Amino acid sequence: MQGPKQNRKNNERVNWRVRDFCDAHGIGRTTLYEEIKRGELSVIKIGKRTLISDVEAKAWQARKEGKLANG
Repeated sequence: MQGPKQNRKNNERVNWRVRDFCDAHGIGRTTLYEEIKRGELSVIKIGKRTLISDVEAKAWQARKEGKLANG
């Protein structure tokens, strides 16, 4: 029986930490929290930790790319 980490591909994420998300997408923490406040990005709160699901991260990026393409 394989555990969750063994079952995923090596580079496939389930959730992003704030710092990792910001680094990967080239934005600052302030911009990230503004996106969250505006409802542009949904997050998961576990205690004090804020996580962004990989599905939500990909959807957010697609929405941003669509806005750039559409003006």
